Parts: sequence; C-alpha cells; structure tokens
Amino acid sequence: MVDEVITLDPRDPSEKKTDGIAARSGSLDGKVVGLLSNNKPNSELLLRGVVDLLKEKYNVKEVVEANKGSHRVPAPQDMIDDLVSKCDAVVVATAE
Repeated sequence: MVDEVITLDPRDPSEKKTDGIAARSGSLDGKVVGLLSNNKPNSELLLRGVVDLLKEKYNVKEVVEANKGSHRVPAPQDMIDDLVSKCDAVVVATAE
C-alpha cells in the first residue's frame, strides 16, 4: 500500500511572453485567411466552421487551406512560408 500521493502541475512556470504575437489587422474584410490543420480528427471540420463564421462577419476574399500532416511535429518551414506569403491571417486549430 502506498501512503504518499504525488500530484503533477502541468502549468508552465515560466513568465508569459507576448513579444512574439503578430500585429492584428483589425478587420478581415478583403483579406485572405489561411487554415492550418494538424490532421487530428475533425480539425479541418472545426477550421471550416470557424471560417464560415468569419465569412458571416467579414467579406473574406479567399481561404487557403493547409494540413501539416501530424499534431506531433511542427509545420514545415516551407508550409509556414507559403501561408505567410499568401495570407493576411492564419487560423490554427486542433480537434478530436
């Protein structure tokens, strides 16, 4: 029998950094919106639902979709560069 219970705290103890946050454009009217899926079940469905809501509020010019293939690895740099060159804003999501 174990007399000790160990609990783990998953929170990151480091200070929050905000210097890497991209500037916001203010409006998505006339903008190209990118969708980046991590290939988890329903992630593309979730992203399309988000873009449908954005289209109700804004006059989105175009939607560019990308799928990085796995939630276990970062998106390849060439995929990120492609989204940056084509999109004014990118939505990233995960789902199950």
